[in-house]
Amino acid sequence: MAQRSVWKTFLAALGACALAASAIWPSSSQAVLLDEAAPETREDKDFATAERLVKERHFTEAMPLLKAVIARDPGNADAYNYLAFSQRKLGHLGEALGNYMRALDLDPDHIGAREYLGELYVQLGEMDKADEQLTRLKLLCPLGCEARDDLARAIAESSLQQLRK
Repeated sequence: MAQRSVWKTFLAALGACALAASAIWPSSSQAVLLDEAAPETREDKDFATAERLVKERHFTEAMPLLKAVIARDPGNADAYNYLAFSQRKLGHLGEALGNYMRALDLDPDHIGAREYLGELYVQLGEMDKADEQLTRLKLLCPLGCEARDDLARAIAESSLQQLRK
């Protein structure tokens, strides 16, 4: 029993240190996808244009450009992620799911794809799968990051909505 108490105290102290550190040092991991894009991706004109279009919420116009990027560079996890994001926002959830999975096949630690796949699972009501993505984000962002916070918020809001029904 004493060991459990020591362990709880240690974990509480570790959590407090992590919280303090996150307040002092901003996380380098952010939910903004393209700020994390590889340098060669950012130099691609189609990708840069698609990035701007997605940020302006012109998803339909961005999709052909992202598909062109993928045709030239099928290993581009950022392009798959942005394509999936656009598809999800347009309601093409099945296509989005496939492209998020492809992005994560290419880069299992892709923070944006983890967040947005989790949000897709929330939309689909698959809360266990959304929680899995949040757990993975907790490992990728141990001191916290915008992607982790946004997915946690989406899960919490969905849970509250379910309780109100």
